[in-house]
Amino acid sequence: MRRFWPYLLLSSALVFAEESACPKGSESAVTLPAPVEPSAVLEGMASLKTLDGKLTIDLSADLVGAVHHIFDAAKVKTKMEQFYRLLHVIALHAAPSLGDELTLDAPAVRNLLLKAAVFSDPGIPSKIMSVAIDRDDRDEPEYAVTFSDEETSVPLNRGEGFYLFRNGKCQHAQKLIFRQTFSFQLSMNRKNNLLAKNFRGVDLFGDFGNRGAFDVDIQYVSLRAVEFYQGTNLGKVTVYVSREEFKKNKHNLLLRMITRIVPDRSVQPIDW
Repeated sequence: MRRFWPYLLLSSALVFAEESACPKGSESAVTLPAPVEPSAVLEGMASLKTLDGKLTIDLSADLVGAVHHIFDAAKVKTKMEQFYRLLHVIALHAAPSLGDELTLDAPAVRNLLLKAAVFSDPGIPSKIMSVAIDRDDRDEPEYAVTFSDEETSVPLNRGEGFYLFRNGKCQHAQKLIFRQTFSFQLSMNRKNNLLAKNFRGVDLFGDFGNRGAFDVDIQYVSLRAVEFYQGTNLGKVTVYVSREEFKKNKHNLLLRMITRIVPDRSVQPIDW
């Protein structure tokens, strides 16, 4: 037993040294939404229309209150959460007469997103070609967004990315890669946290993996869900190893089999 303690202390020291070398972990990461006038966002929402020219939103008192909440930096602390909350509000408040399935006018959507300043790069909204909403389940509306390019990269944290020490390795999430069409569902849980889930067509790129009994390095993971922790810059992120990873990097068959059914979940800062 006495021989074991020096080994344990040395191992703990090595882990601590590696963790301390991981920059900007979840405790110190800071994200700041751009200052936005809710009145400007409401103006953009009032101009939203469908592809056939029908106005989409009635500016009710509930909607006005929801928009003020979204752009109160003390309550919603990331641009990414603002973006998804804004889309959730649109789906909930779009006129019932428009039916369960509607396609929004792309220029009007781009105009709204620019007014809302929910992207650090104002060039991202210009690439949005269509936005379709399926409200068959009113509590969990589904969006499908189409971009002009086959791939659209959105750097995380203004290009710095986010670091988090997990699984014996300093993980570095760098950017989101959207395919030409990506889709997702939105809902609120009992904690009043927004849940964006069932993502299709978006990967998280970075330096991920594991150090220990098995050393694994991974660049592409497929984003499946994010629970945004209201009032923080944190989210509970669920990912699987992406098919893109196996196309571009060599891995053994066991990893391919396991990662099809076993997700990775972590609580970390997430914003663009």
